[in-house]
Amino acid sequence: MSDDLEELRKRTERGDRNDEIRTEADSAFVDALVDALEAVDDGDRPKTVAVRDQPVAALLAALDEDDAEMTAVGNALESSLGRERSEEFDRSEIVRLAVRVGLETATPEKTEQLGDAVGRHAQRNL
Repeated sequence: MSDDLEELRKRTERGDRNDEIRTEADSAFVDALVDALEAVDDGDRPKTVAVRDQPVAALLAALDEDDAEMTAVGNALESSLGRERSEEFDRSEIVRLAVRVGLETATPEKTEQLGDAVGRHAQRNL
């Protein structure tokens, strides 16, 4: 019986003020992401990103010359994201997947917020 009471207590327990502040900050960040998505769609912000990284540029150049290696790297990145395997990749796709893997690994909460923002943005534009 005490297990039932403990379960009921956990389900009805309120969060503290820090939880509320965190939730408000998270909601504000999702709103900012939705606004940024709108700006990208409207052409007010660029749709592309650029990075300067000589070793990564060299890796991508070498992958461009070896389809099997490019596919292996792409499939490994897709696997990290739990996605189905593709048959072809280009440099852009490799970079896009690598950024997503990095964000998902380092800051999964931001990836979740981005997903929420993409969903809200899509609903606004139906």
